[in-house]
Order: sequence, then structure tokens, then C-alpha cells
Amino acid sequence: MLKNYILIAWRNLLRNKSFSLINILGLAVSMSVCLLIIMVLVDQYSYDTYHSKKDRIYRVHTTRYQENNGETASSALPLAERLRADYPIIEESAALNKEIGGDVIYEDKFATGGGYFADGNLFKILDFSWKEGDPNTALQEPYSLVISSEMAEILFKDESALGKTVAFHDKDIKPMDIEEGNIETDFGYFTITGVLNPTPGKTHLPFKLLASLSTIKSLPEGAVFSKKDEDWDDVWTNYTYVLLKEGQQKASLQSALDEISERIYGQKYEGKHSFKAVSIRDITPIGFIGNTTHVSIPKVVLLILGILCLIVMFSACLNYTNMSVARSLTRVKEVGIRKVSGANRKQIFAQFITEAVVISLCSLLFAFAILQVLQVGFENLTFNQYLKISFQQSLPAMLLFLIFSLLVGFVAGLLPATYVAKLNPINLFNRLSGVKLFKSMGIRNALMVVQFTISLIFIISVVLIQSQARHILNFDFGFDKENIVTVKLFDADNYDRFAQALSSNPNVSSVGGSSLIPAAGWNFGTEVVNPENPTDSVSTNFFDINSGAVETLGLEIIAGKNLPFEGSENQVLINETALRNFNLGSVEEAIGKQIVILDGENFQNAEVTGVVKDFQFLSPDRPMESLLMRNRNSALGFAMVKISGTNPSKTVASLENTWKEVNPNSKFSYKYLDQELLFIHEVLGDVMSVIGLISFLAIFVSCLGLLGMATYTAQTRVKEIGIRKTLGSSIPQIIVLLSKGFVTLLLVATLIAVPAAYFINNLWLEFFASRVNIGVVPIGIGVGSILIISLGIIFSQAYRAAIVNPIESLKNE
Repeated sequence: MLKNYILIAWRNLLRNKSFSLINILGLAVSMSVCLLIIMVLVDQYSYDTYHSKKDRIYRVHTTRYQENNGETASSALPLAERLRADYPIIEESAALNKEIGGDVIYEDKFATGGGYFADGNLFKILDFSWKEGDPNTALQEPYSLVISSEMAEILFKDESALGKTVAFHDKDIKPMDIEEGNIETDFGYFTITGVLNPTPGKTHLPFKLLASLSTIKSLPEGAVFSKKDEDWDDVWTNYTYVLLKEGQQKASLQSALDEISERIYGQKYEGKHSFKAVSIRDITPIGFIGNTTHVSIPKVVLLILGILCLIVMFSACLNYTNMSVARSLTRVKEVGIRKVSGANRKQIFAQFITEAVVISLCSLLFAFAILQVLQVGFENLTFNQYLKISFQQSLPAMLLFLIFSLLVGFVAGLLPATYVAKLNPINLFNRLSGVKLFKSMGIRNALMVVQFTISLIFIISVVLIQSQARHILNFDFGFDKENIVTVKLFDADNYDRFAQALSSNPNVSSVGGSSLIPAAGWNFGTEVVNPENPTDSVSTNFFDINSGAVETLGLEIIAGKNLPFEGSENQVLINETALRNFNLGSVEEAIGKQIVILDGENFQNAEVTGVVKDFQFLSPDRPMESLLMRNRNSALGFAMVKISGTNPSKTVASLENTWKEVNPNSKFSYKYLDQELLFIHEVLGDVMSVIGLISFLAIFVSCLGLLGMATYTAQTRVKEIGIRKTLGSSIPQIIVLLSKGFVTLLLVATLIAVPAAYFINNLWLEFFASRVNIGVVPIGIGVGSILIISLGIIFSQAYRAAIVNPIESLKNE
């Protein structure tokens, strides 16, 4: 029987090619996006599935004291030892500190990566595959280093890494290789005690190296933030992992953590924290928390993607329903004959459901082809460089696609199959003109309004995102960013040698030094006191900059003078916003005034030598804030080189040669300043691409729904149209008659969508201090686009119905 159903469904598919093509294409486009979302969900829920003890592994997070908010993935360093020593429910615990990352150097080769200081108990909790070394002893002794096989290949090729001595230059590179530091610290020499194979699956704890935790006490002064044995205040740079004993529950661990938190922080007035047990299975995905060890999509975003997947497919299924209902009117005689011949409701229902499933399976083939294109586009998005979502088509994923397709076919065909199966065969033959599959159009009209409202919101949003992206691309930062090369110093002493050597380069017009790159998203904060109001301290941003950087960046000094060439810790520049916040009077009055700056734990006097016109030293999404520019040569982290634009690649090559001559022990790392400032624009571009795709999908699906409705209306009113034409109605009158209902729905959708789009887009635009306005143009483009497309479909279907010969419409009753 099933074979016959499939055969008949296939014949109907071929017989009605236009109907089949519209339905298959609509479902395929929607399904391809849903398949992409499914793969993203599968990827994000595939973390840490390979750990054999995953049901008993927990990471300890930190929250505000006795509050379940302000959550971070990190915790206090002594916590692991306290749990292991005082609580018998703990089988093992391990502590990690993330303050290590940089260059591992062996002979003339070096490999770069970030990692953790860790104790060997980590290997008893999490599963690692070892290429070389003994997990029981690898991290026992100070200056022991376990590295990844990737790093070992770079350093040692085919040699064994065990026992090799390597130098380590720390550069504050984080384990995720996302945030790169700029200060180089010589950590000394380490012994390679192990090499790890790549993890067999995705992990929330990526790293390239692990150093023994006992090494921290032996490092140079200031090498890491925390070196105290019982430092419970630093809950920002450490991580704690716990393995519970068999039979123990999460509640017991949480009780122990609450007890420790109360004992440590209960009597303190500030700096109080609580600890929270989080199962390793719940680490990815998770909500918005701080100090995460990896980049992943937050759980709420995955929820939104899942809901979006359901909405998209529901819209596509609804459109299939619309088209199927319209076409069912041409098949009522077929259904009547089947019923008279003995077919029951279940068999009729099964036939129509089978047709829907066959169409859905055909759509799956097209959707899979479209998916390959979408994957390439998604992999090239900026944020996927950090997410690293895998799109490998595994057997479970393929089975999931098949199940999803069958479910879509069932849902899409459910409504028309149910109604057709309920039709009375007597009515089908005796009162065919009176057959009504849907007596009430209220729900379907409402759904159409919703569809077009969503489409219109998407179109307006795309226009605004594109405008905002262009605005940021052409944003006036208030300083010169063209033809400037930023070079990492790693050691402040590298600057003077490099700048002096470049003085004879004809393609270099100026050189300056800075502790950070302005407008690149970094900032430091401190407190400033005006001696005239010593009880008030004002928070401000600051960074270090020398006189050459003022010239290189083209900063405008509106009063006073530039910083001295030789550098001075007691002379500073301030911007106009700081002038107002510090209450220093007019720009002329501020010159020469004394202020007090909080420098670490000490206060330092400084003199205001100049006032600089406000420039955007923060990222473009933030408002202007006060800025203090100091002049400490020891704090310089970057050299900024202004080059000619005639042959930049040749000039950069000469910069590299100069760097290698004067600073042979540090690598040449450079970027163009204007390219560094494009990150937010690139992310906005990614968002625009995603929203644009969804907008196209929403419009496409809505138009298919409109086509189905228009076809249904024309077919159900064919005899009415014939009578009206016989009585003298013209074609334009018929078109107006058939179209006015749809036009009304479009106007209702516009009235709803315009204020909704204004409200939604205003929410995200508020995150940008400098933003475009939601004006008539983007709204007009959105409304005009959807109206032109929709009216074209409506009038074309109305025209087709209006030109039918009334004799053909009325010859059969």
C-alpha cells in the first residue's frame, strides 16, 4: 500500500510541475537555513562528550556573595586544595592559572601559544591522550612543561620532545589565542615532560601548553598577578575542577562550596564572593558569564536560533498548506471516486500525507545542496574564526536531517490531508460548487499579516544595519589612521633603537610610541584628584603616549604644548572632556595646573602641559570619555610609524629589515592602523549578511504564501468572476475586486511593522554612541520593496483569473 501511495504521489508531482516546483523550492530554501541552524546546535552541544567521568566532573564558578549573579567561570586558586583536603566527597580537584602564554623557543625555532599553570590532578579528572610522557609525574616539578603535538611538531619535528630544555618568553597570550599581549617577560628555561595528542572532540578548555603550578613561586617578580599561597581575593585568573566520588551528588558539592565561601568571605566588608558548582555538561552552552575559557554561542542565542528555525519552517509549511488547499479544489472528483470505490478516511489521509512527505524529501535534496553554499559563507564570517563551528556531515547529523524532513512533510500535509479526508463524497458530486475547505479566513489572514510584518521589519533592519556599517567605516575618529603601521614592541627598550634607525628612512615621515592602540577597544582606568577639591576623585581613562605619537596621529593641541621628547612621568596631556570633568576651568587656565594621579597603590603629582581636542580613543560604539595621556617611556607597547602611500608593501619590508637589525631577539609583528579599527565594521557586516539572508527568506516565504492565497481565492471565485463578466464587469473591475482584500492586509502589516521596526532597531542602535537616524528613507525602502513585490504577485494572479473566458467558467455546474 505504501508503495502505491509513493508511486501516485510521484506521478502527481510530475503531472503538476509548477505546483511541485513552487512547493519544493519554498521548503528547500527554508529547510536549508534550518539545517544550518541544526548543525550549529549540534556543534554547540557536542563539547566535552568524550570524557569518561563527565557525569562526576564539575567546574567551580564565582558569583557575587550570596547572590546568583555576576557569574564568572573562574575562582580562587586555593579552592582546589581546600576541597581536596577537607571534604571526603571529593575524589580529585585541580587548580589552573591562566597567566602564561607566549613563545616556546628551542634552538633557532619557536612556537607560540597560550595555556595554563596546572597541577597534575587535572589529568585524573579530564581525559587526555598522551603522545609522550607520564601523566602521573608530568607536572610535579617546577619548570615542567606539557605541550600540544602541534607545538612539538614545530619545535622538534620527528625528534622526541621529552627531556628537551626550552626557553619561554611570556607575552600574555591567552589560551584561546584571541587576546594577544604586548609585554614580553623572560620566564626562564623549562623541561618538556609531556606531549598531548589533539582532543578527540570539541573541548571547553583549549590550550597549547600546560606548565606546572609549582613554577609560579619561582617566576620573576611581577610575572603573574597572584603568587600568594592563600590568595582568596583573586577570583579572576584561576579555575577549579572537581571530580566527585561515585554516588555523590551536585548538592553535596554546592553545600561544601557555600560553607567555604561563608568561612572565607563572611566577615569581610568588601571583595566578597560565593562559589557555584557547574557540571561539565552544562559548561557549553551556557549563559553570559565572564572569564570563560573558550568562545561559544550563549544558550539564549541558541534558544533564539531554535525558535527561528521553528518559525521559518512553520511559515514554509503554512505556504505549502495554502498551495495544497488551492490545488485540492481541482482534485475533489478524484477524492470522490476513491471514496465511492471504497477508500476510507485513513487511506485518503495517508495518500495526501505521503505526497507532502515526498515533496519534503525532494526539498531535502535541494536544501542539502543549498546548505553547502551556506556553510562556506558561514565559515568565512568574522565571528566564526573564534567559534570554529564544525560542519562535518556525520551519520547522526544526516539521520537528524532525514527525521527533520519527514516531520516537516507531516506537519505541512496535516491540514489539507485532514480536511480532504473529511469531505463527503455525495457533496463532491452533487454540490461540488458548494464545497468549502475553509469557511473562515480570519486565522489565515492574521498569519499573512504576521508574515509580511516580519518581512518588512527585516528589510528595514537590513537597510539600517548597512547604513550603520557604512557610518562606522567612514567614522571620523579625530585622529589620522591612514598609512600608519603599528609595530608591537614586546619590550619598551626596543622603541628607541627602532625609532632612531627609522630616522634615515625616506618613506617614513614620523614615528611615535603608545601603550595601546587608540580606538581598538582597549583602555586603562585610574583616579585623578584636583588639589583644589581634594575630597573628590574622578575616574578617567589613561594611556601612555610620547611626543612623536601626537605628531603621527595628528592630534590637535588646542592649548599648551606637546609632551617633552625625552619623556617625563610628571607631565600629562588631557582631552576636552577631562578638562570639564576635572573642573580645571578654561583651556588656558588648565595649563600648568597640578593634578594627583593614582598610580597603582600610590599617588603621583603631575602637571597639565596641554589640552588635546577630543578624539575617539575608545571604540566607535562608546561615547566620548575623559582621557589622560601620560609620558612614561617604560610603558610604551607599540611603535606607530607614518609611512608614504606610494609603495606600502616595500616600505613595510624595509621596516621589518630595520627591526631585525636593531631588535634581533624580538619578532616583527605589525598591522595597519586603519585595518585594526575595522573589526566592529566586519562584525556588523557579518550580522548584516545573516539578517539579509533571513530577510530574503522571510520575503520569499511570504510571497509564496501570498501566491497560494491568491491562487486559492481565484479558484474558489471562478464562477463568481464568470457571472460578473457576463453581466458586464470589466477586467480592471475584476482585478480590483480580487485584490482589495490583499491590499488591505498589506496596509495592516505596514501599520504594524513600521512602529515595530522603529522600536526594535532603536534598541540596538542605542549601543552606538555615534549612530545613524531611523528616518523616512530606510522605512520607505522597506515598505516600497515589499509593496512592489506583493502587488506584483496579487495583480498577476487577479489578472489571470479576470481574463478567463466566462463560458469556460460557467459551462459546468
